[in-house]
Amino acid sequence: MDEQDPSPRNSAKTDETGIDCISALPDSVIVEILSKIPITDACTTTILSKHWQYLWTCIHNLHCYRSNTGSGWSDKRLISFMDNALPLLTSSKIKSFTLHFTPNIALSNYHSKLRSKLHEWLEIVLKKKVENLDLDLWGCDYYLDSDLYSLPQELCSSSSLVKLKFKFCKIPEDRKLNWTSLKSLTLTFVLLTEEHMKQITSNCHHLESLKLCDFCGFHRLHLTSPKCTTLELSNHTHPLGYMGDECYFEIVAPYVQHFRISGNFDGVGIRLGDMSSLIHADLTYNLYDDRGLDDVIDKSIVKDHLTSVACANELIIPSLYIEMISMLILQKEDVSLPLMECKRLTINSWISKYTFLGIDRLLSSTPCLENLTIHLKVDCTFLNYWCEDMDELEDNYENIFIIGSLRNLKILKVILQWSPFIEDDTTTELTELMKCLFEHAKYLEKLVIVAETRDCSEVIQNLLALPRVSNSTVVVSSESVAGAEY
Repeated sequence: MDEQDPSPRNSAKTDETGIDCISALPDSVIVEILSKIPITDACTTTILSKHWQYLWTCIHNLHCYRSNTGSGWSDKRLISFMDNALPLLTSSKIKSFTLHFTPNIALSNYHSKLRSKLHEWLEIVLKKKVENLDLDLWGCDYYLDSDLYSLPQELCSSSSLVKLKFKFCKIPEDRKLNWTSLKSLTLTFVLLTEEHMKQITSNCHHLESLKLCDFCGFHRLHLTSPKCTTLELSNHTHPLGYMGDECYFEIVAPYVQHFRISGNFDGVGIRLGDMSSLIHADLTYNLYDDRGLDDVIDKSIVKDHLTSVACANELIIPSLYIEMISMLILQKEDVSLPLMECKRLTINSWISKYTFLGIDRLLSSTPCLENLTIHLKVDCTFLNYWCEDMDELEDNYENIFIIGSLRNLKILKVILQWSPFIEDDTTTELTELMKCLFEHAKYLEKLVIVAETRDCSEVIQNLLALPRVSNSTVVVSSESVAGAEY
């Protein structure tokens, strides 16, 4: 740093001896630091000294964020900055390019210009063999097709891309998707055609992770590449005026090890095929809408889904499955759930009159179970419904729970979301349930009770007072309960 530089920034970078420590670093290290901050900030370092004037042009990571808490740059200024800065970059290779626009931006005045500039900017980074690309045009409207940015063919067939994320963009029907080096693909608010999904699954031979969020438009997702081990689906969302066929899709992924489907899938039929390599499966999606439960989902689909994920060692089950299993039992239908390999099971469920019957059947179907998490949500709106017809089940939890289903259980975690208007009867029922679990889980080593609200303190006290299975059982709570040992 030049000694005559009086900038306050200069004095802020000196140590107690007055030595400029940052400028003393090798240029390669300084460039690495600048590559980790937004390009708009990296560019401002030119004012520090002559030595810093061109260092920013060597950065290999380009991060450009226009956030609603940002520096107050206008859209026009940001577009002008990027237009002038990108051609000055001297790095022969760009590792990553991140461009985020956020909802507070009035893009309407700049749509045409922005689309034109995006083509130019992408052309620059693609020529420099960019590996990671993250494009989020949140200011554009997913529900107005004409508003979306169309990905150019050069991007859709880039051989350098390893990780690709784009949001609120459009893939025109005539685009050919051929990302030969791609390992990770995340698409959000994107309408996908059947042909595009086929190209993704057949042309991306190195794909390891596929994540689709707020998507729709296709009916088949067949991932047959041995390298693709992660699949995540979140929210099925229709654009405004979408006139596609009936909503359903089939998933076949014989090599996927980590599978998650979450969010809202109202009125969508989901069929699971071969998923024989699963290690972890999370099925916490929601199918509820304004219709009755029987109209929302075919009961047999629950059995089909659990059969497809039966090989998973770790399984997360939603409240919907618990209720459907219970209804099948009450209707005297066969409910064989072949979860023979499951060792870690998480159950998310609202407390209803069917809750524990469905949980019991799941437990009786998991003979290898070692770790059980029951996330019981208790809300006053469910209490009357839960207590009305308990006689349909059994008054005695001793008869409800199958002793053998808990023989391998070592860790039990119960998460309570308690209502401030909870009734004593419900507290008693829960206490009886836990007492039964303690008695039958002969090898239980640890009980974890997590309270999401402070109103659970009395309930926790009651649970802590229950007889322990053995001296090795550990009771833990996330809330501070007076007089309790943790």
